[in-house]
Amino acid sequence: MSAPALSNPNPESADTPLPLILVVEDSLTSVAVIARDLREYYTLLHARDGEAAWEALQADPRIELVITDVQMPRLSGQQLLKLIRQSPEARIRNLPVIVMTTAEVMTEKHLAFSNGANDFLNKPVDSLELQARVHVHHRLARTIHELEASKTALAELATTDPLTKLKNRRLFYSQAEQNLVACRRYNKDMSLLLLDIDHFKKVNDTFGHHAGDEVLVKVAALLAHMVRGIDMVARFGGEEFAVLLPETNRLGAAVLAERIRAAVERENIVVDGRHIPVRVSIGVSTLAAEEVESIDQLLGIADRRLYLAKNSGRNRISVDDDGNSHFA
Repeated sequence: MSAPALSNPNPESADTPLPLILVVEDSLTSVAVIARDLREYYTLLHARDGEAAWEALQADPRIELVITDVQMPRLSGQQLLKLIRQSPEARIRNLPVIVMTTAEVMTEKHLAFSNGANDFLNKPVDSLELQARVHVHHRLARTIHELEASKTALAELATTDPLTKLKNRRLFYSQAEQNLVACRRYNKDMSLLLLDIDHFKKVNDTFGHHAGDEVLVKVAALLAHMVRGIDMVARFGGEEFAVLLPETNRLGAAVLAERIRAAVERENIVVDGRHIPVRVSIGVSTLAAEEVESIDQLLGIADRRLYLAKNSGRNRISVDDDGNSHFA
């Protein structure tokens, strides 16, 4: 009875490269047998010993599975397996590894599983068993990778504003609370900016909602460009943005707020060939300068000062409860 056919593990397109498998084996005869059984479905990369295999794994991110012999010169299969499982790179650490050996005793097999092997094959390797085990572990590894990618994408969606690609209010609160705890523990300051686009409804009414969305995207990009790596910009909803400034005192926050206001005023925003003038008002609050117990309170102060900036003529910043745009 003929062996059942192995389905193509990469059936999407004839133009799609075959999955790359690293075969670690010092016997060219064994390599030839493995290649005969797998080359229809996979591309094989050969390494003569564990050291060459380790170099290949670090150099080639396309490798999706490893088949390794145990007994090899320079670096054994067991040693290679340990290196793979201890790698700081998740791409290498999570690779499926199938171990081959001619050893009759169970000790070698137990050691391989203890070191992190996914599966085990006795030599000489049966063709159908080799194909089936490689296929199963490769498909399982791809499924796990796709699930992890989906999980990352979902987490990103849950914390990111879909229009501006900035972080959303939910993540802002979470990170702000963490920073508040850290600032109090290490006696450091922290500031917040609350920013609102002036007369945004007029932009939508005059130029259309498409133009309004483009203005939001442009302002978001400008904000993201002007802050430091430790800072965080979030869209709070509508035309309102918040900027978290760890380790920033009142003066530093005011200086940045004025730089942002001026940069937005200078920005040449053109949508469908029409120039759209954009201005912003900003409220500033700082942890050391206020008597607050929570991020909500700090945001409340920034919001109150944003309202003062709006009432004082817009296109300005407010750094205190008198609506001043600078310190005396």
